[in-house]
Amino acid sequence: MDSSEKLNVALLGLGRAGRFHIQSIQSIPGINLRCVVDVDEPLARRLAKELECDYSTDADGPLGQADVDAVIVASPTHEHYAQIQAALEAGKPVFTEKPLGSSLEEIDTCFGLAKRSGLPLFVGFNRRFDPSFSSLARGVKEGEVGVLQMLRVTSRDSPMPTMDYISTSHGIFHDCIVHDFDMLRFITGVDPVEIYSVGSSFVEGIGALGDLDNVLVALRYDNGMIASIDVNRFASYGYDQRIEAFGSKGMLQAENRSPVSTVLSSGDGLLRPTIEHSFPTRYREAYRQELVAFSDCLREGAPMPVTHEDVRISFILSELGEQSHREAKPLRVTDHPALKPSPREDPEKCNLFSSHQPQLPC
Repeated sequence: MDSSEKLNVALLGLGRAGRFHIQSIQSIPGINLRCVVDVDEPLARRLAKELECDYSTDADGPLGQADVDAVIVASPTHEHYAQIQAALEAGKPVFTEKPLGSSLEEIDTCFGLAKRSGLPLFVGFNRRFDPSFSSLARGVKEGEVGVLQMLRVTSRDSPMPTMDYISTSHGIFHDCIVHDFDMLRFITGVDPVEIYSVGSSFVEGIGALGDLDNVLVALRYDNGMIASIDVNRFASYGYDQRIEAFGSKGMLQAENRSPVSTVLSSGDGLLRPTIEHSFPTRYREAYRQELVAFSDCLREGAPMPVTHEDVRISFILSELGEQSHREAKPLRVTDHPALKPSPREDPEKCNLFSSHQPQLPC
């Protein structure tokens, strides 16, 4: 499309994620919200009036509109797969919140359809676009810490998600830790050879659902590097998001952010403000920048910053992490069925766990 034209998008889903995307769209001059879609008609009608756009209760409505250039899928998780397929079949480029699907087969089907159709399929691993995390990844890639030896990722949620949400989230590995697996791949450019997970449940309701709220994942790489991910469903002091990259020349850290930077120093010590309360504010810039990147892919033909392989590997690691916890033992990553070549295939051609250079947002 012409770079001077506005990108007209249809937004599917007006829940939590959909509201964040509305805020981002309103702040990007080159993107125009053409239509909102939600099964809650009063909500869709009210927001459409406020935003001065069309509305529909059926995703098929905007897919048939010639003046809709692209679709943003921010609907409930179980609707993603079918809506992505429908949008691609209608000839619309797609930006989708994760997860793209509930299985590797669904992931491969959607990317296969996008490839055959020649259409962009952009999966929203938004943390790649956070200024602090992107800067850390760039520093690692450029050798600022020398040989990377240890990588630590901390991701503790705030506020506590509702039990209704957790019951349909597909578990902490696929809902939360998948983001951290993606960050490891984004920062290092390589993939682990072994994974070991331990976890527990301190929240009674989460334990009753058979899920975890407190998890530690250790990963080993073939060059000796070690990585750890610690995740919790609730941190009482705010939304705790940190990364530390330690190497032979030094250390890079991406710290928590606070709404204000004022620090009181007195005889009683130092008093600092609390950190950001939840992810809408902590990742405000990231949500905006990923939509800018999506627009660039459509306007300028820029490559997808999150590839089919990226999405596939993050899903595989989530499955293995869950399995490791369940079986209480470390697992070789290449033992996953999806990574085992058939006897007639060339292992080099089938090995998705090859080194690659991470694509860094501008």
